[in-house]
Amino acid sequence: MTALTHVLIANTNTYVIHEVYVFNLNGEITDLTYDELQNALQLAESTPNSALLIILKTPGGELDAALNIVSSIENAKIPVIGFVYPTGSYAWSAGTLVLMSTTIAAMAPGTVIGSCQPVEINPITGQEIFINESKILNAISQYFVEVAEFRGRNATFAHDCVFYNTNLGPKEALRYGVINFIATDINSLLNEINGSAINGVTYYVINPTITYYQPGIGYQVYEVLINPTIQDLLAGLGLLLAIIGFAIRHYYLAGVGVILMLIPMLTGLSVNWLGLALLIIGLAAIAIDVHAGFTTHASLFIAGIILTALGIILLQPTYTPQSWLIATNQVEARIVLYTLVAFVGGFGGFIAAKAIGIIRTKPLSERLYWPINDIGVAVDDISKGDIGYVKVRGEYWRARALESVRRGSKVIIVGVDGDTLLVKPIG
Repeated sequence: MTALTHVLIANTNTYVIHEVYVFNLNGEITDLTYDELQNALQLAESTPNSALLIILKTPGGELDAALNIVSSIENAKIPVIGFVYPTGSYAWSAGTLVLMSTTIAAMAPGTVIGSCQPVEINPITGQEIFINESKILNAISQYFVEVAEFRGRNATFAHDCVFYNTNLGPKEALRYGVINFIATDINSLLNEINGSAINGVTYYVINPTITYYQPGIGYQVYEVLINPTIQDLLAGLGLLLAIIGFAIRHYYLAGVGVILMLIPMLTGLSVNWLGLALLIIGLAAIAIDVHAGFTTHASLFIAGIILTALGIILLQPTYTPQSWLIATNQVEARIVLYTLVAFVGGFGGFIAAKAIGIIRTKPLSERLYWPINDIGVAVDDISKGDIGYVKVRGEYWRARALESVRRGSKVIIVGVDGDTLLVKPIG
C-alpha cells in the first residue's frame, strides 16, 4: 500500500476507490431491475474500497420498483455513481429519480433527463393516461424533492420535472446543480471524480479495476418468461392444448395445456419463488406420469423435466462463479446449490429406477409372445381405427381398436399388426 493511500484512509472524510462495478440499467425499470441491482450492490459492498457505477438509459418504469431502488442506493455502504451514458441516451421519469438518488451523478454529452409526470397504464389496452390528481402529484413531487435535497441537489428541478415535465441536457443539469459531472466515457468520469469533494467527502480513484456486472442465468431466463410475447404464446398454446385434450378425452394433453397456462400466472412472483413453484409443478408432473406407468405418452414426464430444469435454473445462487470468491455469502450460496443438486439428483435417480423397472417387466420378446386371445382393459378411450393403450397381463400395450372401446372396459386381443395389438370390446 502506498503512503498516499495510508494518508487517505486515515482521513475519515475521504474514500478511496480501487474497484468499480458497472451495472447497466437499460430499458424499463421493473421489480426485476430492482432485484438485479440489489444483487449487484451486495456484490460491490462485499469488496473493500469499491463503488457501484449505474449506467442509465431508461424511459422510466414502475414507481414502486424505482422507490425500492432509491432506498437501496441511499442506504448503500459504498458510493453509488449514476451516469446517463452513452451519448444519445436518456433517463426520464423514474430514471431521473434514480439518477438524483446516487452519491455522484453524471451525464454524457447529448443526453437528457426529466419528464417525470406519473402516468397510469391500462393493463388491457396499454394506453398511458397522465395523472393530474393533486394528491398524487404532490406526494411524488415531494419525494423527488427530498431525494434531491438528501444529495444536495437542485430541489426546484425535482419539483418541476414532476409538475411541468421539465427536461435538462448535461450543461443545464450541471449549471443548475442537478448533476456533478459531464463526462464522455467511464474512464473520463473516474478521472473527474478522482480528487473531487462531494457533500463533504473527497473521493480518490486509484488504479481502478472495472468489472461489468452480468446477471445470473436465472435472471436471464426470468426475463424471457416475463416477456409479454412469451406469456401470450404460452397462454394461447396452453388453452389450445387444454381444449383439444378435453375434446378428444386425452386428458394428459389437457394437463400439459393447463401447465402452460399456469406459467404466465406465476410470473408475478419473484425469481426465487417462481423457481420454487416451477420445481414443485415439474416434480409433480413427473411423479404423476411415473405413477400412471407412462400412459400419457411421456408428455407429462417431458413437461415435468423442462419445468424442473427451469426451476433449478431460477433457484441457482445469483452470484457469478467469479464473484463467489469474494462474496460474503459464498458458503450459503454453495450450500443451497449443492442441496438442490443432491435433492434433484436423488429424485431423478428414483424416477430412472422406476422407468427401468417398467421397461424390464415387459415380455422378453414381444414378437414371439403376443397375448393373442387374452383379455385386457382399455387404458384410453379408443375410437374405431385409432390407436391407444390397453393393459394386458399387468403390462401396457399399444393397441388399435377394430371397434370403438371406452376407457376401463374389457377388450380381447384378436391379432397383431406390426408392433400394435388389434383389439375388440367384449360384450
